[in-house]
Amino acid sequence: MSLSSDEMRRLYQRTVIVKKPTYGIIKGYHELPYVCIGPSFEDGNQTTLVKGKIQISEQMLLRPSQYLPSYEEIFGEDNVNLEISGRLFGFLGFKGRPVECKSEFLELTHLTKSIDQVLSESLDDIERREDISTGVIISPDSRYYPVSIERFIASILDDEFSF
Repeated sequence: MSLSSDEMRRLYQRTVIVKKPTYGIIKGYHELPYVCIGPSFEDGNQTTLVKGKIQISEQMLLRPSQYLPSYEEIFGEDNVNLEISGRLFGFLGFKGRPVECKSEFLELTHLTKSIDQVLSESLDDIERREDISTGVIISPDSRYYPVSIERFIASILDDEFSF
């Protein structure tokens, strides 16, 4: 199922960023963990929970396009869930933001709990661990969670480059 640019823009705009990291992340190479919660697209479940970590390069990254990594180089060939392998989890670039983002870790879980319950439990867990680096995002459509993750990263880049 392909999205039109208008549908993608609506998903992007309807993404809710519940929690951002509480420190600057772009001053050097950095890891940005996230929790993305949304309605489940699997029968019998209410919520889809996606946990991951994005690797973000330093500010100045210049790379010719012919040297961009392939899907296998970023995600590896082993243990790829065929249901999500067709979803390109990459970021086309952020205008005026010379950084590169890669996904290193991805865990997708379908749950019978409500979105509110999963959100509350996730925020409680983050608070209990005194975690100031993990972001929490609500996606309007879990099938297209990379759009919500891109919105999350773009908001952080906007904050970082606004000075």
